[in-house]
Amino acid sequence: MRNAFLLLPLLALPLSAAAQHTEISGRAGLGLFRFGGPSAEGTSFVNFANNFGQPNGYTNNPYSSRLGAGLALGARVQHVGQRQGLVAFDLGYEWLRSRTSITQLYYSQPLTSSFSGAYRADGSTELLAQRVTAFVGLGHRFDAGALVIDALAGPEGAYVFGFREKGSGTYNGNLSWAVDQPNRAASRYDAGLRADATVWYHRLGFNASYSHGLLNYQSGLLGASPEVYSRTLRLGLAFKLR
Repeated sequence: MRNAFLLLPLLALPLSAAAQHTEISGRAGLGLFRFGGPSAEGTSFVNFANNFGQPNGYTNNPYSSRLGAGLALGARVQHVGQRQGLVAFDLGYEWLRSRTSITQLYYSQPLTSSFSGAYRADGSTELLAQRVTAFVGLGHRFDAGALVIDALAGPEGAYVFGFREKGSGTYNGNLSWAVDQPNRAASRYDAGLRADATVWYHRLGFNASYSHGLLNYQSGLLGASPEVYSRTLRLGLAFKLR
């Protein structure tokens, strides 16, 4: 009997190790993107020019408070602890866009002319952003019958590339305008806080997360101090690879 009691701690060691494990999963879904902050606006105007037969222009404020839809992909390594505690690292790629409604157009002729005019306009522009994100989350796993819920929160960093503004519409009745401007971002880096939840049924899960950006996308501009911050909602499916 004494020997049996001595064996109990030894038997508990493999059970404790079995309670801890590492999971690898992938995710894909919808990325809903907009800007917040005092300088984010849902509508704006276009400064449009026709220089030597090459029409082009730009949106005065392309950092829209209106949601635009994009794509969000990611891969995650997650350690599940003995008491259902979670530590996760998530690496993602996102193709996102925000939409600005255009209500007015300011038109100027080539450099050889001093003509300029303001017209009612319609249409929209999109600010397209590609981002690589890295998220480190701490959280807990909850059992809910046949379902398992993973809840995480933590810091997120992003590198923004492929930032481009595109849009089109009409002005002054039936005249067309279009814009295509690369590199509209004053800053290439973003950072913020992220809340993340995944509801699992066996290996298949539904993932939702919200990222609240804390870095100003227009920091460092000379002669102005606008403030716009990213807001990202992700909804999609996840699958456990192991």
